[in-house]
Amino acid sequence: MQTPILSDRAFHAHKARGVIYTVLSALLFGVTPVLASWTFDMGSNANTLTFYRNLLAVPVLAVIMLVKHIPFGLSRKELGLLLVVGVGFRATTTFMLYQSYAYIPVGTATTLHFFYPMATALLCLVVFRERLCGAKIVALVLACVGVAMFAEKADGNALPGLLLALASAVTYACYLTGMDKTSLRQMNGTKVACYMGLFNALAVLAVDQVPHQIVFALPPLAMLYTFIIAICTSFFAYWLLQRGIQVLGAPTAAIFCLFEPIGSVVSGALFLNERMNLRSMIGCVCVLGAVLITVLYDRRAKSDI
Repeated sequence: MQTPILSDRAFHAHKARGVIYTVLSALLFGVTPVLASWTFDMGSNANTLTFYRNLLAVPVLAVIMLVKHIPFGLSRKELGLLLVVGVGFRATTTFMLYQSYAYIPVGTATTLHFFYPMATALLCLVVFRERLCGAKIVALVLACVGVAMFAEKADGNALPGLLLALASAVTYACYLTGMDKTSLRQMNGTKVACYMGLFNALAVLAVDQVPHQIVFALPPLAMLYTFIIAICTSFFAYWLLQRGIQVLGAPTAAIFCLFEPIGSVVSGALFLNERMNLRSMIGCVCVLGAVLITVLYDRRAKSDI
């Protein structure tokens, strides 16, 4: 009689860890733009930050692999998946999102990008025939409404930026789904992060051969901030996100990733003196409501088994 109780507790503890992993990942991604803003004031730019954000994490991850005796070898299948999911989806997401900033306000671009939970759920529905229950649909819609509260108005010449930001939402949904539905889910997280960081940095460097926008010699303080961003995003936040996806699955993890705009709003108010207006507060409430619906549904689904 005691085994089901222990099993149920273990299940909830397992799910809770997945939620914590994903929320912490989202908050790290949400806070680092403050440091990014400071580096831009010191001469950095989007291409430079994207390049170093991936590259600087590689030596740290490589050392960890050596210490933990994680093999560096890759099969052809693993190499192909890392290139497709990493460079094809993850690096492309960052590139298109940063490029959209040239046409529309950052707030509008970020808002459109954070419609990726709906894209993730629809992708799993269409490609993998996963069912979407009513509660999950309500949570996704509520989350999208919450994200829309962060939006700013774009001018009439914003179509390229709008398309780029929306495309970044689709590619990020493909990235999340790829991490969930391929053998990358079973690969060692440190190994995946190391190779993705290396391949993405090389991809950014290759693309930059035409515009030559990467600034290789930044001031020491800017390099320090960039290094912190790299470790927080390409190492800690990425590792936490992968663990969260392993526990929760891509559609549910995508909802908890929406803590990122909340983290951005709060950190902007604290460190950049940005005002948190009524729209932002309503957006936070809607996102938290979506998270609550998801948690309650998962608990009910388990109790019905």
